[in-house]
Amino acid sequence: MKSFKLYIHSQLDNIAEGKIFTFGDLNFPQSKLANVAVILSNLTKENKLARIEKGAYYKPKTSSLGLGYLPVYQDEKLNYLTHKLNGYLTGAYIYNKMSLTEQASYVITIAAKRPVRAFKFDKLTVACVKAYVDVSDDRQDLYLVRILDAVKDFRHIPGTSPKTAYDRILNLHVSCLEYANLKKLVFFSNNYPPRVRKVLSRMLHETNNLDLEEQLAATICPTTRFKLPCV
Repeated sequence: MKSFKLYIHSQLDNIAEGKIFTFGDLNFPQSKLANVAVILSNLTKENKLARIEKGAYYKPKTSSLGLGYLPVYQDEKLNYLTHKLNGYLTGAYIYNKMSLTEQASYVITIAAKRPVRAFKFDKLTVACVKAYVDVSDDRQDLYLVRILDAVKDFRHIPGTSPKTAYDRILNLHVSCLEYANLKKLVFFSNNYPPRVRKVLSRMLHETNNLDLEEQLAATICPTTRFKLPCV
């Protein structure tokens, strides 16, 4: 048992302070799960680990200013949550970072293929929405999908009008994309509701990408009408 305890301790030594980890991040036989739970519980009682939720721990950092243990950085919490839900960050928190609104959001929204009910995590309120595209680790693909999420939500982005939100999505994001990324944006949009494709086709028209506009328009029923922002 002592050698197994040292084995688990050696793995914990390789985990950075402040990084959230779970049982799945440790290598041990499934038959030893109860033993690992006891080891982590004891380390928590000794303040060498902190439990952030059931089955999830981190090694607390000590302040260099003598202020005691530091809390987990929000970026680490968000990274943990997106991996846990197999999704990606979207919604008002991201739209603020995309300069679509100046209003800060106290709700973190995660898009996932299998959304769950809203819940509290530490001091965060987490909401879940449907993900229309399986996003890989490619940062550019994630950016494109977030543009489409913003197009989907442009009427409801807090702290701004639909017209302003539309103009910012168009001028700050869509108009800046290279043609290859515009083609990929159109490809991803096929997974979104028709109203998203309708708004995007309007943006493609305004950026003079008429071939892509025509391609996208072919996927929308011509008798369907959508209320678009005035220009």
